[in-house]
Amino acid sequence: MFSSPRQHISRFGWLLTSIFLVSLFTTPIAWAEGVVAQVTGLHFGQIDLYPAGDTITIAAQDGPTEKSTAGRSLVTGGGSGRISLTSSEPCLVEVLYPASVTLTSGGHTVTVRGFSSLSQTSAELPGGGVRRDLSIGGSLELPGNAARGTYSGTLTLHIHFF
Repeated sequence: MFSSPRQHISRFGWLLTSIFLVSLFTTPIAWAEGVVAQVTGLHFGQIDLYPAGDTITIAAQDGPTEKSTAGRSLVTGGGSGRISLTSSEPCLVEVLYPASVTLTSGGHTVTVRGFSSLSQTSAELPGGGVRRDLSIGGSLELPGNAARGTYSGTLTLHIHFF
């Protein structure tokens, strides 16, 4: 039917996938008052999906990245998410991520996993309102029959200042 896999890929069109909203729950201990100053969503970019499916990964455990990697699909754009934190007093911060998040587009779903291993999970805040950023990554699992569309979802984090 097709003379090359690339022609088959283009049949699926572009798939834009993001996690736009990040809901945050903070649990400050009495002596550590932290503030979530800013949140930037995780964005997997525009994906020209390989016919057999693929996993798109943003590895941000060592800091921010503007690159999504894929096995065989073509990915344009994308980048890690970011949480900006401040505290008036020196403290430690721990971020707990869920095992997975489901993204939706119309009636279709895909799954993002690996937040804990592909994201920064802790930081030391020096106090005095100095801002520290933690980067968020993950792995987007796309089956070969993933429907074309813009997928989005909510990533709920638990942030502990202590």
